[in-house]
Amino acid sequence: MKKYHLATYGCQMNEYDSAMIAQQLDARGCIETSNQEDADFIIVNTCSVREKAEDTAIANISKLKYLRKKNPDVKVVVCGCMAKNRGPELLKRLKNVNYIVGPDQYRKIPELLLDGDDSPLHKTHHRMFIDEDREENYLGEYAKLQSDFSTFVTIQRGCNKRCSYCIVPYLRGPEKYRDTNDVLEEVKRAADKGVSEVMLLGQTVNAYKTADADFATLLTKVSEIGGIKRIRFTSPHPRHYTNELIDVLLNNPKVCHYAHIPLQSGSDAMLKKMRRQHNMEQYMTVIEQLRSKDPFYGISTDVICGFVGETADDFEQTMKAFEACQFDTAFMFIYSPREGTESAKETEILSAEEKLERHTRLVELQNSITLKRNEMMLGRTEELLVEQNSARDESELRGRTDNYKKVIFKPEAGRIIKPGDYVKVKLDDIRGWTIRGTLV
Repeated sequence: MKKYHLATYGCQMNEYDSAMIAQQLDARGCIETSNQEDADFIIVNTCSVREKAEDTAIANISKLKYLRKKNPDVKVVVCGCMAKNRGPELLKRLKNVNYIVGPDQYRKIPELLLDGDDSPLHKTHHRMFIDEDREENYLGEYAKLQSDFSTFVTIQRGCNKRCSYCIVPYLRGPEKYRDTNDVLEEVKRAADKGVSEVMLLGQTVNAYKTADADFATLLTKVSEIGGIKRIRFTSPHPRHYTNELIDVLLNNPKVCHYAHIPLQSGSDAMLKKMRRQHNMEQYMTVIEQLRSKDPFYGISTDVICGFVGETADDFEQTMKAFEACQFDTAFMFIYSPREGTESAKETEILSAEEKLERHTRLVELQNSITLKRNEMMLGRTEELLVEQNSARDESELRGRTDNYKKVIFKPEAGRIIKPGDYVKVKLDDIRGWTIRGTLV
């Protein structure tokens, strides 16, 4: 019986795709292994959002050469965004790689690995499969569950936005929306296996629209599936928050009060230069609507420090935006040009030291806001979905609130609590950045 090992880099969509590939191989009688030395097949699902992610993946793939000595027949597949972005170069540079497979060609992987010389794919002598397929939405293909109680479901692939700094639309193609009934079928199958939390995925997930449903309607339909208690999604775009969607987000009890809404800059001039298709007024309107009914609504964001052409005033506007938005958390990146994007063609005006200084200031501001937002939670009783044991103390457990706050608590003696359970906890302390609670 053949064994495969999956290594995944990058976003949740890559994690979902890896789980889908795993399900395809499982259906052909293969077994997944966490030990790459035991594997007959090694599949590396890669990311191209930042050059560092590519460099890390390439370095780790290069290290796989030693496995050939143990098993000369081991096959290595590189898939994902880097496969599409740098396919020919990877084949030339990484001699231990057998196949390069792009995001629209994952159905070929089981045939490439298992059908041997009889496969029509082998008879073509191709080793690279990276063509874009605008019709491929993997209908009828369902991912292996990420856990017994929570899983991802991709509802949209590709992106139409073409932000000037982002390479993703060039690699994953234009937006494709998965058939509504196919989405619901995957969620139902997961719920039938005990999953109670689902996260819907898409590059601009709230732009979802088919003949049967828009995103607001889809959320409602998912909430009607028995066994589903929590619905999350990522990543929404500020432009696609309709009044109907806001109503569902605030009033459907199964849709969690948390969203990761990328900002990228607080300056309208920079947002226009980035081709973000929203301005600060539109962004703030979304924040205000979400927190109008629930001031504890969890919001996180992405921001780029030192984007090409960013002035001191542009950056100060970003600082003011953070003050106004009061993000619970933020992912803050120092800008670096990404080859193949529009912004990479422009001349930078900031030194590395200037960009780092701005980044440091923003991190310090966000740290103070995060602490304040966490302190606001103290005294509240919240329902947690238990996820795992605490990394620091195996006798304690970690769970998430509806608004995505991580909470550590100690179970009562004699009471069995396991991952996937829901418990009520009173939030009564903060240690470092972590909220702690006591079982109610």
